[in-house]
Parts: sequence; structure tokens; C-alpha cells
Amino acid sequence: MTDTQIGAFLRECVIYEEDSEEGLDFEALYGLYISWCVLGNKVPVPDSAFRTSMRTSGVKHEKRDGVRYYPGLRMIGDAARDYVLNSIPDEVVEVIVPPIPVTEVEDGGDVVLPAKAV
Repeated sequence: MTDTQIGAFLRECVIYEEDSEEGLDFEALYGLYISWCVLGNKVPVPDSAFRTSMRTSGVKHEKRDGVRYYPGLRMIGDAARDYVLNSIPDEVVEVIVPPIPVTEVEDGGDVVLPAKAV
């Protein structure tokens, strides 16, 4: 990852709110970077190289309960939307399909569905 690439990623995908207690953990920030790479047809670097690039670019982090955390960073843009949508576990997304009402069954066993209202 070049300095230009990390700079472009940071400009397009995060904003920094200096007085905010909120932020991103490393997993979320790296996931955001992966989404940015996929959307931009870029080859992502391994997480260790990304971590090093973040440090050399001056993005400050701290440890919270053993997790690398970047206070003040917030996701923005298309990559943020992509990351969030692709981070929802499948079991959380539940599609409820109402049953189709059956009005009667003919002698031959065929199910007769109600006509649609026009």
C-alpha cells in the first residue's frame, strides 16, 4: 500500500472527530479498507501491512481490553455502506413470507388460489 493509497482510503472512507469517544476497532477499520479495495478494484494488503501503514500515516490508536481501537474515527461513503451491509450476519436477516390463503380444495386434490384483486 502506498502512502497515496492509504491517504486516498482515509480521505474517502473516514472522518476524524477529535472530541469523540466513539471510534473504530481495527477489525472494522480493516473491513472498511477491504470494502474500499473491492469497490475500487484494488488488491488489499494483509492486515499486518495495513496496521503498519496506519501507524506510519499518523493515525493514532489505543488498546481497549486488548483490542486496537482508533478513537474519533467514523466510517463514511460507499465503502462504509458496503462494509455495514456485508457485516450483518445471515441469521439476523430474517425474511417473513406470509402464507398464501387457500380457499378450497377441489375433488381432484388441486389447490384453488384466490384471484388477485384488480
